[in-house]
Amino acid sequence: MRKLTLIFLAAASIFASCQKVGPVGPQGPQGPKGDPASFSIVAVDVPQNAWQYSNYADNNYFVAEVKVPELTEEAFDYGLVNCYRTFAYDSNDASQIALPYVRLLEEVYDDDVYFYTETIDYEYGIGWLRIYYTLSDFFYEVDETLAPDAMTFRLAIAY
Repeated sequence: MRKLTLIFLAAASIFASCQKVGPVGPQGPQGPKGDPASFSIVAVDVPQNAWQYSNYADNNYFVAEVKVPELTEEAFDYGLVNCYRTFAYDSNDASQIALPYVRLLEEVYDDDVYFYTETIDYEYGIGWLRIYYTLSDFFYEVDETLAPDAMTFRLAIAY
């Protein structure tokens, strides 16, 4: 009986503490209305001849730098910038993938299967975007003959 009484008192205090005590007060002052967020979508084409080979002894990659005027100082300081690699951009089979992009791929030569990774990442600053393209088969050294094809990227800039 004592347990039942304690349970009843606990339940009653929970329900009693949720009751409205008085009327809702007046609405407080409104702060100044801020500027609406700016949002830009920018297509960035990187032609094949834009890729530069790093030619480092142990870290070979390709890099392309593109001017992007929409990457303003305000976007750099206060915004968010996301970059996507697009595939078949102007077709019904279009797709995109967020960077960084790492994909395990395979090639068959003389009935042997060879695996490698393709990595694409980026960095940006005020007015520019750099795309890095790295191939690695974890054994053979990559050289300038493996320059990537032209690619299209999509930037989503919000600030």
